[in-house]
Amino acid sequence: MMKLIIVGLGFGLVCYMFILAALYFFQGKLLFFPGSTRFEDCPEMEKRHAAAETFGDIRYYLQIKKDADSWIVIFHGNAGNACDRIYFLDLLKNTTSNLAVFEYPGFGKDLNVPGETIILKQALELILYIKKKDAAHLPVYLMGESLGTGVATFVATRTDIRGLILISAYPSLAQVGQYHYPLFPVNYLIRHKFKAHAWAGQTATPVILFHGSNDDIIPIHFARRQVLNFTGEKELVEIPGCGHNDIVDVGETILKQNIQKFISKTVGAVSNK
Repeated sequence: MMKLIIVGLGFGLVCYMFILAALYFFQGKLLFFPGSTRFEDCPEMEKRHAAAETFGDIRYYLQIKKDADSWIVIFHGNAGNACDRIYFLDLLKNTTSNLAVFEYPGFGKDLNVPGETIILKQALELILYIKKKDAAHLPVYLMGESLGTGVATFVATRTDIRGLILISAYPSLAQVGQYHYPLFPVNYLIRHKFKAHAWAGQTATPVILFHGSNDDIIPIHFARRQVLNFTGEKELVEIPGCGHNDIVDVGETILKQNIQKFISKTVGAVSNK
């Protein structure tokens, strides 16, 4: 009997180590889920007069508005492509902001491998490029969705941003992963940590966070924790009755009203950098 127990424990340990190895070496496949749409092949963006733009390896959809008084640059979640985010253009259609939707490297059928380092690098380069090309020097807002909330927060630590608009935010992907996989040392395994909690403490940029009360992918307690990490003016808007993937649909009215109020309050503010 003891021998069977030892053999069973040994087999269990081997299986556990095998799972750890799989989680480590294949984590990119478990974290990033690019869609099948090729960048520039997006009729819905074209219908909304959002042009596919590139410079170097960086790609984004751009919608220019007449008499715009600001920019909103959008960083989306970990699944699908920028083409799938037409709902943000619809959500923000009544704003007086130029809109840009960033296509992550490794998404949209390019040859890059998606990962934290290259995503953060290209995201910052895009913002710097937009600001350099903008002769009117309009204030820039960053909107992040899920994974993109960490991207937006990082960029805010590297250049002057007028405000952050974050939907379904987290303190770090390691913390979210540990929540979902409590039996594994996720914090030590994950290479793409996206330490948004640390970046939040490095910027005084005004921020508004939105989170669904029924979110089971990034539960709302993560947003309640993350909002405390920001050092500047901050607000968390909890939207009842919606989860992770339906927050824009269910919370559309709340999002529109609060985003417009946030921009109206901050667009003319003097930069803190």
